[in-house]
Amino acid sequence: MTALLACAALMALPNPQVVMTIANRGTVTIELYPAQAPKLVPHILELVDSGFYDGQLIHRKVPNFVIQTGDLSSRKVSVTYARKHKGSYGEVPGLENKGSGKSIPYEINDLTHEKYTVGMALESPMDDSGDSQFFINLKDNFRLNGMYEVFGRVVAGQKVVDSIERGDRIKSIRRIVVED
Repeated sequence: MTALLACAALMALPNPQVVMTIANRGTVTIELYPAQAPKLVPHILELVDSGFYDGQLIHRKVPNFVIQTGDLSSRKVSVTYARKHKGSYGEVPGLENKGSGKSIPYEINDLTHEKYTVGMALESPMDDSGDSQFFINLKDNFRLNGMYEVFGRVVAGQKVVDSIERGDRIKSIRRIVVED
């Protein structure tokens, strides 16, 4: 019961933030928008709080488009392999596309795919396959508007985002807790 109350208190923050630490690169602070993504943001925060993303790779980079993470099977892949092998969509080939196993319904909102916004990766546009894989836009990608849900924005560490390469490893993603 205490954990539930603590979780509810943290969710009361208007726009929770998380800090993603990338090995040998630095930190990226992401502000999340629960008012625009009321089902997705609590799910992402649950994954963050459980340490789900720790040790995963940035398993996809398409220059001037996006970087992507959230495939649990990427923990087993070496940085060297990921850097040397690139699939046709900028991804590390051979990953299992393994998430947390929970699909979140697609939520329509009015946020747009501007540079440094965070979107939910889906199997197909506007489907209910969102789970753990998310991407950060490396440029304005307005053609994705309405097809992939935006649920956050990088508010600090943009230069770190710009330096990220396929195969970089996430050391951790942690929620920023605001003390009263």
